[in-house]
Amino acid sequence: MGKDLNGIIDLNRYPILSLNEVKGRGTLQDCHSQLEKNSLCLLPQFVTKRFISEVLTEIREYNNKAFYREHWRSAFGASRSFSGLKSEKTRASMHSIAFDIFPETSKLRSLYESEPFTKFLRKVLKKDKFFKCADQMVGCIVTICRENDELGWHYDPNDGVVTLMLQKSEVGGKFEFAPNSHPNEEIVNEHEQAIVSGSRYNTHLVDQDAGTLSIFNGSKALHRVTPVGKGEERIMAIFSYSDTPGYVFRDDVRQNFFGRKKAII
Repeated sequence: MGKDLNGIIDLNRYPILSLNEVKGRGTLQDCHSQLEKNSLCLLPQFVTKRFISEVLTEIREYNNKAFYREHWRSAFGASRSFSGLKSEKTRASMHSIAFDIFPETSKLRSLYESEPFTKFLRKVLKKDKFFKCADQMVGCIVTICRENDELGWHYDPNDGVVTLMLQKSEVGGKFEFAPNSHPNEEIVNEHEQAIVSGSRYNTHLVDQDAGTLSIFNGSKALHRVTPVGKGEERIMAIFSYSDTPGYVFRDDVRQNFFGRKKAII
């Protein structure tokens, strides 16, 4: 398994195969500190330039298989009530390539299916139960945000969202978030509404370079991806995990992401 990661992960910078040694423990401590500080851990240059180049070549080959979807959603979820005026829904617009499009020889598959990589993430998130999803379509997907695409303000339904930036957009496409904005209350507060309405005080704007691994507790922090402008697209890999072995997503999730319910056999 370790050999498989040579040329994929920069193991000198991030010694994920040696987490019990001094440098490996230091890497974990840094990750824990970042998450505790603002719910976001960023690991720049986590993967090699060669890996990025090879994966982008794969993506360009399957670019015509990307499924486009635009929809509007509540920034705060359906179950919470409002103390004041109800905020307008936010827009989500992007193109997605399903995991089953990529062949067994794909370098992206090699990373996602690597057990040492999963073990590393499990330790970063301090979870006893943390497994790769068995879903052939949604387990690992590639999202492409082109001109005018965006992901409006929202919370994630779960923590420990893992993404890898493969190509940053030339204009826009920045990750913006408000640390610890969710007070775990049933009522949406004024601070949250002000962020969505445009005041956006106490938010952080993150400019991730290609190769950056992101681990984010998105249920605690309101966040968005700003609209993408002209030029290079924003290309991101999203890795899905579950606390249940063999987890497969519902058919409606597959339909929403890819316009189909069944994996290619």
